[in-house]
Amino acid sequence: MNTMREERRDEVSRILDGWGLDALQKAQILGDKDRALSVLSIHESLLCIFSESPERAFQWPLRPNREFGGNPALEEILVGDIEKVKKYLRYHCYNA
Repeated sequence: MNTMREERRDEVSRILDGWGLDALQKAQILGDKDRALSVLSIHESLLCIFSESPERAFQWPLRPNREFGGNPALEEILVGDIEKVKKYLRYHCYNA
């Protein structure tokens, strides 16, 4: 059971590295189980949307987005409403 948790934590850590987060930002997310699980969900949706280009899936959170007031989704993930990002992407994944 711990192995599964460790694998998920490692996966979240790799995603956060891909998004360019520093150690403090990573700790902020990894220290909260719900936020870490949300990152997995967000990344899964991004891979669904950008199935032809995993690189774009990693770049999307870093780009400005009108849905988030012109801010990158990553800002919303770090200091805003991570659930808003998760729901937005789930909608676009399954309704594209």
